[in-house]
Amino acid sequence: MNQNKLFGLMFVLLFLFFQGEVRASEDILHTKHNLAANPDIQATSSGININGEICVFCHTPHGGRTDVAGGGAPLWNRRLSDSTLFTPYDSPNFDKAGLTPGRPKGVSLACLSCHDGTIAFDSLINAPGSGGLFSNNKNLAGAGGSIGLTFNGQAVDSGNKFKSGDRTDSAIGGYVFYNTTNTGGAEPFPNLGTDLTNDHPVGMAIPQTDPQFALILANKNTNSGTDGHLSGTNKVFWLTRDGALQTDPRDRLRAYSSDTTSLDTPYIECASCHNPHEASRLTGQPLPTDPVNATTVNNSRFLRAPNPNQPGADMNDRNASSALCLSCHQK
Repeated sequence: MNQNKLFGLMFVLLFLFFQGEVRASEDILHTKHNLAANPDIQATSSGININGEICVFCHTPHGGRTDVAGGGAPLWNRRLSDSTLFTPYDSPNFDKAGLTPGRPKGVSLACLSCHDGTIAFDSLINAPGSGGLFSNNKNLAGAGGSIGLTFNGQAVDSGNKFKSGDRTDSAIGGYVFYNTTNTGGAEPFPNLGTDLTNDHPVGMAIPQTDPQFALILANKNTNSGTDGHLSGTNKVFWLTRDGALQTDPRDRLRAYSSDTTSLDTPYIECASCHNPHEASRLTGQPLPTDPVNATTVNNSRFLRAPNPNQPGADMNDRNASSALCLSCHQK
């Protein structure tokens, strides 16, 4: 085999290897964030042809918002929630810290632009195709913003937003939404609502004086290059109690520089523990060749990976033995 053919073969093998690695860690097709396949949502084309584009409900290649934590949600294609409407977590033992502690900021607002139940799933800035700019969704915040797509899932109301209701685990694929009046509260798990008092606090700085967080503050890594995003408002801090990090940066627990006036202050946000593209489940990662249907998309919890040295760490069941929690909390 001549040198050119050998080089070509090596290139193909390396490409396939890294493609396999990417698919093993992130596979949006096989997650609930594939809104066309998610049985709770079932986004379909109507009037505006989404043309099978699954990324469009969050991202756009051109003209997206740049004010989401200085790029914490890249190329963001959605109207944002109104941060002043949320009731943040509070308790006697809560060490409030940072700018407006507990009020969603930055990348958490991006997540809540679906999950607070006030913003339509199709509150897009850019619809697929040309001429589909909806400038109000780029310039305004708060309820609504629907551009008129069709959703056939049981979790979507007449305004194309998350319904309130309860859930059952008796349907195929695990947790499927049902709008019932059974006991269990007014909101299903994916619809957090604007009352966040019973949810893990987000938009809060890691307390500097609480000894349980001393180790992760001592080990927070803000280097550029292989171990972190570049400086500025898009800074990311890797979180670990003992310095051990997951090999793949996308799996690492992290904090964000949500306060643009204090860029070295690490904030806990939704994406600190959740990777919206991650498809692991108790039975392991789906294969690229697995079908995309209600069963395969309906059981990912989008968890990042625990500290690899944490007792009980499991890359599939990522909070087994509370390993994910204990990667930050010293209890």
